[in-house]
Amino acid sequence: MLKRTAVCALCALVLISALAGCGETPAPGTSGSPAPAASPGASAEPMLEYDWEGAWQAYPLDAVVMTVNGEDVTWAEFFHWYRTLYIQRANGSALDTELDDSDGMLLSEFLKLNTEGYCIQYHVVNQHVKETGTELTETDQLLLDWQLESDIAEYAGEGGTEEDFYEYLETQFITPELYDFISRNTVLYPRMFFTIYGSDAAGFSDEESLAFAEKYGFMSAKHILFLTVDGEGNPLPEAEIAAKREAAEETLAELQAVPEAEREALFDELMNTRSEDTGLESFPQGYCFEPGKMFPEFEEGTAALEPGEISGIVETSYGYHIIMRKPVTPDDSVDLGSGQIVTLRYVAAAYDYDETLNEWVTDAQLEYSEEFKDFDMADKLKPL
Repeated sequence: MLKRTAVCALCALVLISALAGCGETPAPGTSGSPAPAASPGASAEPMLEYDWEGAWQAYPLDAVVMTVNGEDVTWAEFFHWYRTLYIQRANGSALDTELDDSDGMLLSEFLKLNTEGYCIQYHVVNQHVKETGTELTETDQLLLDWQLESDIAEYAGEGGTEEDFYEYLETQFITPELYDFISRNTVLYPRMFFTIYGSDAAGFSDEESLAFAEKYGFMSAKHILFLTVDGEGNPLPEAEIAAKREAAEETLAELQAVPEAEREALFDELMNTRSEDTGLESFPQGYCFEPGKMFPEFEEGTAALEPGEISGIVETSYGYHIIMRKPVTPDDSVDLGSGQIVTLRYVAAAYDYDETLNEWVTDAQLEYSEEFKDFDMADKLKPL
């Protein structure tokens, strides 16, 4: 009811098809990413088609292009990510296109750099899955089985078999081994979160959670709302709005009339009997939010209070609010949007997990094999 935007979960712990990039589905991590911009005038050039089949056959599929912390990245994997990135971000552009605002970087260099990033990310996850002893649960395996069945139905057609599907993968330059590697690690990455932090992130300490909340400016508050709009967001008639204002003023006067020690109990009673917030059932103890997630007036009204204090009447486009600020606790409820409600502790652990992955990626040792040290896909990938 109150939020303008949902809290952004940095770790979207969901399964993404390993076929991402074959068609219209975005690959993990690429959705919403800006595509490289070609230099002015490049868009007027005709769309290029490249001989991907010829490039695919340039090396044995198990040829080691590079290692990530000593773990092999094969030609099949490197080629898959390179082609996926090209199709998603620059399809039809020449590899020697110079990108805008890139200090002369060519498209081929951009694609190689980002291909390295994908390879590093999947392999450091694979390595830490092993180090932490993370294993697929029965539920995870069911999810993988469902994903395979879904991909078979989508790409091999109704009545298609696993063999038919693998034949389709071959046309998309994806080996069964690579499909399995990407699928498993896409599922094991969120599973490893629970290995490290425990169920519901219970292993993330109160101190760490509260430090996170302070760093990002989280606040907690509950409120009594008197709506001045209907179910479709349209303003109520003026007479009804005036009545809502009067009801808000009467409620505020009742709260101010009782001793401070009794105020929260009365606030809860009046909130449960008078508040018209449709989110009350989901958030009976109030909202925990970071800056930018509520209406500005609500956030400013909350920020002006000390924990335990109540506001005057705060007006937003939804109505009149009486706010009570609460002390932030690790188990406060945070709305991630789409009906996902988690604790602040969970959000803090998710941010920490994301930062940990970034550290793993940054610290990874990437080393090209001798044959690929000066590799440029443009030398192998020729226009048709």
